[in-house]
Amino acid sequence: MIDIHKLKAFIAVVEESNISRAAVRLNMQQPPLTRIIKSLEDELSIDLLKRLPRGVEVTEAGKALYQEALSILAHAQAIPKRVQNISMGLEGQINIGFTNSVGLHSFLPALLRNFREAFPAVSIHLNEDGSNSLIDSIINEKNDIVFLRKPAPIGFGLTNLHILDEPLIVALPNNHPLAIAENPIHLLDLEAYDFVLYRRLAGQDLFDNILASCYQAGFSPKIVQEAPRLTSSLNLIAAGIGLSIVPEAIRDFWNKQIVYKTLQADSPCIAPIYAVYKGNVENIRLKHILDRLK
Repeated sequence: MIDIHKLKAFIAVVEESNISRAAVRLNMQQPPLTRIIKSLEDELSIDLLKRLPRGVEVTEAGKALYQEALSILAHAQAIPKRVQNISMGLEGQINIGFTNSVGLHSFLPALLRNFREAFPAVSIHLNEDGSNSLIDSIINEKNDIVFLRKPAPIGFGLTNLHILDEPLIVALPNNHPLAIAENPIHLLDLEAYDFVLYRRLAGQDLFDNILASCYQAGFSPKIVQEAPRLTSSLNLIAAGIGLSIVPEAIRDFWNKQIVYKTLQADSPCIAPIYAVYKGNVENIRLKHILDRLK
């Protein structure tokens, strides 16, 4: 490996085209500098400079080494600052997880946009998954923060932060008998109709929330089909297969084939969103996100 101090000396000689002037620039005597250049040439087994009566001229090989040396020194000089930035959380990566239904809410892109403006050098890695997998990812420190439709269970050193309560609404095919009904539609009025729901395995929190709302209203929904994604269920609704209860953020999707109605019930029909993370937050990037959520 080439000593970085030898590269600095070589750069000075090339830029000054004179060993004496380079020695003055480096605040050293000429003989030691001459020995450094000679040692560098011996290491590489090649002539880097042509000795002239009044100075030196860099060879083609020397020009190549000069360019490489500039890159190496620039990188070396940047290392302390980059290490400090990473230590302070100004560079690196943040890992954010969310369920499919949470990913459709407008708060998430707004939060990511704000984070990007505050930490332009930090890479944002997004992970969409089921709630159980996301909770495991926090426990195992694979994600820094995740967004779910229910709080994480206690006992794992996790912190739950309630962000918002999103109203649940009814999504109907545009030819459905209730599509012309006045707003709002009472939840119990849906008992007689076929339901299409986001598959429990993929969206356990939302699925359980919808079923709980129906049970509280006094009926068990007749589920005729489940979809792997919330957006996939909208295709089934638009095809007339059934109706569904969805978060309000969905309202702008498929709005020509689907009619959305406000939902009324004796108990509030809501789909909460929680942020889940490990306690004792020291990461400045995570602190920034939490400050925007509180």
